[in-house]
Amino acid sequence: MTATSRPRSSHRFQILLCEGPSCGITHESECLKHHLEGKIAADADLKARVTVVDYMCFGRCSEGPNMFVRRLGPGERADLEPPATAFSVEPGFYPDMNTEKCDQVLAGHCALGEPVAELVEDY
Repeated sequence: MTATSRPRSSHRFQILLCEGPSCGITHESECLKHHLEGKIAADADLKARVTVVDYMCFGRCSEGPNMFVRRLGPGERADLEPPATAFSVEPGFYPDMNTEKCDQVLAGHCALGEPVAELVEDY
């Protein structure tokens, strides 16, 4: 079964994008945020299930821009930063992101519900 023929995930996801001084200023994470939001807005399924939220800092500044994709629980608000314990629940940390890698994460992790193995790292 190919990635395009697998069923799409029904889970809701929160994409936390670092906006700390290194990711935000040095690595221009704001450009990635606009890219992600545009791609999500253009896909009705992702638009209904995926939210991008600014996150202060993951503490891995030299690897930025960094983002974390996490599955939201039932009734969990997508617009709020999660507690730090949320990052140890499942893989979702993506360092050194660019627009191409963001597209891969949207197509894999967010659309199909599976972390992108070649990009995801332990946090």
